[in-house]
Amino acid sequence: MTKGWAAIALALLAVAAVIAGLAATGGPGQARKERRDRERESDLANLSRLVLCLARENGDRLPATLKTSAECDWQLRLADPFTGAPYRYEAMDARNYRLCAEFELPQRPPILGDRDASGCIHRSFAPDGATAGEGG
Repeated sequence: MTKGWAAIALALLAVAAVIAGLAATGGPGQARKERRDRERESDLANLSRLVLCLARENGDRLPATLKTSAECDWQLRLADPFTGAPYRYEAMDARNYRLCAEFELPQRPPILGDRDASGCIHRSFAPDGATAGEGG
């Protein structure tokens, strides 16, 4: 009889440990949200490079909208692959712009940079053409 109770207690302890682990890490659902948010951050980084290309093509002026062109013809997603919602682009002034997406989780840790509470990253365009990654 004692062995039976010991086995039950051990099984309950194992179940409690699994539940505690899921609660601490968020489980598979949390991991899926993190993966989707990383994908969105990657898309915004790619779109930021498109903005720079379009600005150079447009006489060092930020584009009014995001679209591919003959020179900047990259296969980029302009919309969230999970929800279908379009990513948002806004030129704030002559040199500053922001790109936004609907994220599922607050930013942690920063991957792309400072994402604000509304899911936007803010970037600047330097018209001198001395940005990293140019030319190749």
